[in-house]
Amino acid sequence: MRGQRVAIIAVSCSAIVGAGWVASPKELATLEAEPDTTDAPPEGEVFTGPEVSNLKGTYQVAIVVADGVVTDIHPLQAGTTAADSVRVNQSALPELERRMLEAQTWDVEYVSGASFTSPAIVESAKGAFDQAGLG
Repeated sequence: MRGQRVAIIAVSCSAIVGAGWVASPKELATLEAEPDTTDAPPEGEVFTGPEVSNLKGTYQVAIVVADGVVTDIHPLQAGTTAADSVRVNQSALPELERRMLEAQTWDVEYVSGASFTSPAIVESAKGAFDQAGLG
């Protein structure tokens, strides 16, 4: 009788663990740049900022400059693939990019709630703007 209970408990535990594994995300989205074949390559010169590391990973930005105007900003690296980093970056990165494009400078306000992402992205962008002679 006791052996049957142990077997039932073991099978039940295996089923619970298996169901959890099936339901869990297998791969988190990363922000590594993949070639975009739907758009033409950006027109202008590309300047890449330095890699900036902190507790939440490594961050790096590239900017595209045409005729002295920043036309695009691309995060090349943005922290870790941890769920909280991905969640923060989904809103913080587009907002930082928008602010920099509108202001045409790296010197923008940080995004609230992105206390690791904001300073690292801004620092990398500063390096890219400096390389472009726009610092």
